[in-house]
Amino acid sequence: MAGELKFPRINTIILSGRLTRDTELRYTSNGKAVAKLSIAFDKSFQRGGEWVQESSYIDVTVWEKTAEKCAEELTKGSPVLIEGSLRTYTYQDKNNQNRKAVEITAYKVNFLEKSPKNNSIESHPANNQDAPESIITADDVPF
Repeated sequence: MAGELKFPRINTIILSGRLTRDTELRYTSNGKAVAKLSIAFDKSFQRGGEWVQESSYIDVTVWEKTAEKCAEELTKGSPVLIEGSLRTYTYQDKNNQNRKAVEITAYKVNFLEKSPKNNSIESHPANNQDAPESIITADDVPF
């Protein structure tokens, strides 16, 4: 197309924080492991000359071996460094109202506390980023 603006299509996020609850591990009807994490992260900024700390929260979905490793190692309060991509989706709540949500689909989770086991787990990014959209349907996800 003439005059089309070309720019890179980048959807990458790196975020550190602590789990707000224990890891929830489930399996799809196809037997794929999927884990849900909830991460709290902080941002510091100045307001009126005084430093303020603001907390935010985001859900994280982790697939396959990464999901199983997270379920073994991570509990509420565990510090992590997440690498992944943002995903938005819509759903209907209990009152049949349409809602929109944003989550991270993680392809790498670094465990920031010392553990006798490995301190990070990584899945192949292409497999994890494609999993929810091309292999797994919404009916397969047990959340």
